[in-house]
Amino acid sequence: MECKCKKCWYIISAILLVFVLAINVLLYIKQTKYLNFSIAQAGGIENWEKIQKIYSSDKWKEEQTNSIDTYLAQFNAQYGDSNTNSDTTSSETNPDVSAIVENLLASAPVRGDKDARFTIIEYTELLCPYCQRHSVNGTIESVMEQFPWEVNSISRHYIIHGQTALELAAAMECVAELKPDVYYDVFGKAFEAYPVDMDTLKNIAVELWVNSSNLQTCIDEWRYLQAVSDMMNQWATVFGISGTPGNVIYDRETGKYQVLPGAYPTENFVDMINSMK
Repeated sequence: MECKCKKCWYIISAILLVFVLAINVLLYIKQTKYLNFSIAQAGGIENWEKIQKIYSSDKWKEEQTNSIDTYLAQFNAQYGDSNTNSDTTSSETNPDVSAIVENLLASAPVRGDKDARFTIIEYTELLCPYCQRHSVNGTIESVMEQFPWEVNSISRHYIIHGQTALELAAAMECVAELKPDVYYDVFGKAFEAYPVDMDTLKNIAVELWVNSSNLQTCIDEWRYLQAVSDMMNQWATVFGISGTPGNVIYDRETGKYQVLPGAYPTENFVDMINSMK
């Protein structure tokens, strides 16, 4: 009887051992299948080891870093760098700049007192995401609140996103012609509807009492397409504007100006104006 029990125990132990080994083999196969999928894609362990060597090399890391830096430079040159920590400044007194600013104050919609000492010219675009954030944050308005009667502002167009953005800018100039007192209200609501299209822009303008028929006629004629293109060339030539938002702070007393290229917070504008006083 004792011999038979021992025999049964050996059989049961053997079965359990085989079962455990089978489970381990299955787990190993499953794990290997997934872990080595990249090795299979590389064409074998030898090629995989070569690829790993390339990726871990200092030369590869250097080339990737340079490539990313080059891309960021191109992006910022086109769209503006909202994270830049350096200010582009000019301390030169330029009679042409003075004439341009005074002409803008006389002809374009202005926020604030037209006789204020400092004028902020904001170069913006309705399809620019940085500009949208600048507008929604109320940056320029906050600056003006901190300098009552000392600062006014003008928004002008600089086109980055092609024909659609150009047409929206031309439509905004139609608003400026027909009802300049709601120009900045339309601008603000258009940014709130980002990314705005032409129909939405027209509806916003009409809701703010711009005559619908006259607005449509102005848009259909594309009355201001060339004017927007011309002002872009002027901004690039005079102030070196190359992206949006671009901000120029002009001191009408001294004829000097400074440029803030990007979506800077209120504090940067305040510090710059105080430094110019």
